[in-house]
Amino acid sequence: MSEMNVEESLQYTPERAEQLLQNYRRVLERIRAAEQDHSAVRTEVSAPVQLVTVTKFFPASDAAALLDGGVTLFGENRDQEASAKARELAAYCAQREVQPPHWAFIGQLQTNKAKSVVKYASSVHSVDRPSLADALAKAYANQLSRFEAGEAPAPAAAEQGALTCLVQVSLAEVATAGHAAEGARGGTSASELLELVERIENHEHLRCGGVMAVAPLGMNPDEAFEKLYGLASLVREQVPHATEISAGMSGDLEAAVRWGSTCVRVGSDIMGKRPAL
Repeated sequence: MSEMNVEESLQYTPERAEQLLQNYRRVLERIRAAEQDHSAVRTEVSAPVQLVTVTKFFPASDAAALLDGGVTLFGENRDQEASAKARELAAYCAQREVQPPHWAFIGQLQTNKAKSVVKYASSVHSVDRPSLADALAKAYANQLSRFEAGEAPAPAAAEQGALTCLVQVSLAEVATAGHAAEGARGGTSASELLELVERIENHEHLRCGGVMAVAPLGMNPDEAFEKLYGLASLVREQVPHATEISAGMSGDLEAAVRWGSTCVRVGSDIMGKRPAL
């Protein structure tokens, strides 16, 4: 893509940029306020919570507007959209000689998409089965080998030494690894959690960062995230560096932060109403 084409495709209005950044700041204020709630597991020395801005269904120009305003961490849950958006933003940043943003893949992922995801994602929050961990490890190793041979760019996570993988755990009674049925959320079962953590850690190019979950529909968020915190504690006992808890979205981030979330994923409260397809 030429410099002119990059500029044209990522143009945004000052009004849209200001709207997005105001929304982003409002969500940050909610997070900072929630961090002061020590009624559950947070304390005065707990680490600040990260905010992943979820840009799915919105144009790359919106991500460019946020990036120009200082936002550097984005999330996507569909590979086709994410890979295209990441390429556009990479070209945009190269033209400006600034660092590109970090991308977190947060959605259900097919194993055949692993080759694509490792090219742009520095973390995957939705590893829910051994076959996916194996596919990501193989894809990362192949991409790294091609980079070392001068045939391709390095994996996005190369600078940090490994791809950070969070285990998506189902907080419902039945695990839904590999699919998200209507009314259900994806994730491995609690009984298989530690086995999957070990599988990730056994791969040279993967690093288990912690856990991720979505509160089940109809379940009290505090109950859901309290359960997740307990599971995260079990993971930390096995892998001390796996300290991340990716939990909380627009409607339940306060409960998630109260119960130890280190990373919330927010789309609609920042991006606005989903555009018509």
